[in-house]
Amino acid sequence: MIIINDLKKYYKNNLVLDINYFRFEKGKTYLLLGSNGSGKSTLVKSIIGLINYQGEIIKNSKYIGYVPERFPEISLIKAKTLFDNLTLEKQKTIREEIIGQFSNFFDLNINKKICSLSKGNMQKVMIIQALINNADVFIFDEAMNGLDKLNQEKLIEIIKILKRSHKTIIITSHYPDFYNECYDYIITLSKGKIYEIKKCY
Repeated sequence: MIIINDLKKYYKNNLVLDINYFRFEKGKTYLLLGSNGSGKSTLVKSIIGLINYQGEIIKNSKYIGYVPERFPEISLIKAKTLFDNLTLEKQKTIREEIIGQFSNFFDLNINKKICSLSKGNMQKVMIIQALINNADVFIFDEAMNGLDKLNQEKLIEIIKILKRSHKTIIITSHYPDFYNECYDYIITLSKGKIYEIKKCY
């Protein structure tokens, strides 16, 4: 689904990402590990297209469901407004059904302004906005941030459903134990390079 060729990213004169070649296969789940500054989030942002880079990233997917590491500046609107805007191509009844299913599953009041929500509920907003368009590729960048144990388990349940649906999934985390039994590969990054690839199935 995603092919990386000769990917490089510089911040000023510092080379922070340097990957010659890697292929994220359709239907596989990848756990990206590495310390702060290893290049995990830079790689994710390059794939999403949030930053400029040198090299080539081929994406065989029209849409990527993305849960960012940090909450973006959309907090003055209601969660429902955000979800409606992201699903405008769908019929109203289908849109309302999908939004209702996810908001009920995560026990989220979508009629409140996002800025009034707790950190955990803000994180639910970010998770739901990534899920509602049924993408072929999903990226969860430290998606457990702010979630209590119950909602961590719900997120794992969702990831397992996506995996069974043969979606391509990329997860970054400092806590890999959260995702046991979810991933097919562990990719360890160090100093912007792929240090190790471990097959887990």
